[in-house]
Formats: sequence, C-alpha cells, structure tokens
Amino acid sequence: MGRITRSFEQTADAAAQLVKRSASQAMTNPTINEMMSAYAEDALDFARNNFGVSLDYTNESVRQVEAMAEALVEARPKNFISKLFRKGPSDEEVQTVCKMLGGYIGEVYRRSKGGDWGINEQFQALGVFQGENWIFPPSKVHKRLTNGPEDNLWSYFSVLLSEPWEKSGA
Repeated sequence: MGRITRSFEQTADAAAQLVKRSASQAMTNPTINEMMSAYAEDALDFARNNFGVSLDYTNESVRQVEAMAEALVEARPKNFISKLFRKGPSDEEVQTVCKMLGGYIGEVYRRSKGGDWGINEQFQALGVFQGENWIFPPSKVHKRLTNGPEDNLWSYFSVLLSEPWEKSGA
C-alpha cells in the first residue's frame, strides 16, 4: 500500500459521499443484511479510491483492512498543535468509516461462517449473530481507530475464525 496523502477528514468525507450515493440508489426498505452489504460494497470503492487497494471478500483481505485502519489512525491529528491547524474527523465521519470497514469485515465473516446482521438489544450495537452468538465488527473498527494497534483488526478476525460457529444453510 502506498503512502497516504489524504487526511482522515478528507478520506472520511469521501466515505460519507459514497454512502450517501449508495443510500440514494438503494431500495426503499432494505433489511439490515442488505444495508450492511451495501456498506461493505462501499468499502470496496473506498479502499480502491483512497488506498489503491482491491478488496475481494477473502479472509486474507481483512489484513488490508487492518492496514487501511492503521493509515487512518496515522493520518489523524494527534497533539494540540496539529489539532489547531488540522481539523479531525467528525463523529459522523468516524461512524461512517466504522460501518463501511466493519460491514466489510462482517460480510467476509458471514461468507465464511454464516450468520445475519442485527441490532443486539443488550449492547445496543450492530453485529452479526447466529443463535445466541454475536460479533460486533463495526464496534471493533471504532476501537481500532480510537485505541490504535492494540485493537488490531486482523488479530480480531483471526480469533473469530478460530472460534466454533456453524455456518447456517450448510
């Protein structure tokens, strides 16, 4: 992956434009599965247009998502002086990126292990579930963008793949 020349704000703004375009082209009452699938598709354009990366829904492609998340963290203003001169992303922009990248990770997981998207009532969080088991990729992306490398997305995904979760319809 090449050197990042855009700020997090510019990249997040591009992501918001993709999502707005997709939403205007979407069907009138999409299911959560359809909505998150659309966010995942937006992640493909986001990765290609902002990072020169081609995502392909393979488990291995989540490594590229981790590299993109690292680049986004590095692009954020970190100290008081840099924050004065360069505005960071808004909460809405961060949430859009989390839904896109988390949606992509969730869709890769669903293709490999099954499950459906839903809102977990207990945690008030968007996630993938099968039976009583839940995972929360958009929340994990948010942690990654907030906390840094200790919330590595590839490590998270690798652990998820190693856990038992029977694929529905198989």
